Amino acid sequence: MVRVYFNPDYTLASPMTSETIKVENLQHIADVEVADLRAAFELCQNSDLPWTELPEVRPEAVVANGTRSVAPGDVLELDGEWYLIASNDFQKI
Repeated sequence: MVRVYFNPDYTLASPMTSETIKVENLQHIADVEVADLRAAFELCQNSDLPWTELPEVRPEAVVANGTRSVAPGDVLELDGEWYLIASNDFQKI
């Protein structure tokens, strides 16, 4: 399972690195029943229907009716390890 977190501190004007992430500020928004970061990221993209409605996703109540797609600056947690979503990869925090 991959836990998905929005990062309220991230902005395009001041992108963060794995060293500047404040884990305590992250907002847990969903759990995704996959065992791979890339698969979780791809599932957490809005397409024909909101990603929060997919059967693999267990959204928190705050986003249960839909939300933005997961994007660079957000964070995924897999097996107790935290990863910043970067523009082309995942950076371990």
